[in-house]
Amino acid sequence: MSFAKKLARNIKKKANTGDKKARREYAKVRQSVKDSYVNQLKRDRACRKEAMHNLMGCFLLTMHDRYRFGRGKLERLRDKMQSEVDAMVAGNVSVEEIAAFLEEELELSIGVVGTRPGAGHYEQIEDVVVQQMTAAFLMALLDEFDYKRLRLERAYNCVAELCDRVWVDEITYPEVHSRVDEIMKRPLRTDRTRFSAVTHTDTRASA
Repeated sequence: MSFAKKLARNIKKKANTGDKKARREYAKVRQSVKDSYVNQLKRDRACRKEAMHNLMGCFLLTMHDRYRFGRGKLERLRDKMQSEVDAMVAGNVSVEEIAAFLEEELELSIGVVGTRPGAGHYEQIEDVVVQQMTAAFLMALLDEFDYKRLRLERAYNCVAELCDRVWVDEITYPEVHSRVDEIMKRPLRTDRTRFSAVTHTDTRASA
C-alpha cells in the first residue's frame, strides 16, 4: 500500500467518528490520491506512446532503406502494425499466442521473455511495447506482404541493427523520425503515374 493511500485510510477512520476537521482532511487526501493516480496514468501513457513512436520509426526506416519500401508500402505496414497492436491491447490476441503461432507455423522464435530482471517501472512499460511491436511487425509482414521465415528474420535483424545504432548514438530518434517524415511527404506513385512513365519511355525509345 502506498503512503498516500495509508494516510487516506487513517484519516478516513477519524472522519467516520464525526470529526469535521478530519472529514475535510480526508476529502483533501482522497483528492490528492486521485490526482496522483491520474497523473501516473498520464505518465505511463506518455512513456508507452513515446516508445511506440520511436520503434515505429525504426521499423519504417529499416524497411525503406533495406527493402526499398516507398510511402505506399510504409503506410500499409504502419496501419497493419497498428491494427495488430490494437488487437493485443484489446485482449483479442496476446504476444505469447503470436509467438507460439510463428514458432509452430514458421519455426521462427521472437524470444518472448517478459520484462528485464530488475527493470524499473518505465523500463517494464518499454519492454512490453518492444514485444508487442515486434510481434506486430512480423505479423504485418507475414499477412500484408507474404514474407516467410528467412525474410522475416532478416528484416527483424535489420531493425535490431538500427536500434543498436541508436543505442550507441550513431543516429538519434529525432533523426530517424525526420527521415521517415520526409519519406512520408513524398507523393504516392499511382498506377496511372507508373503507366504514364512507361508509355513516355516507350514512345521515346520507338522514336
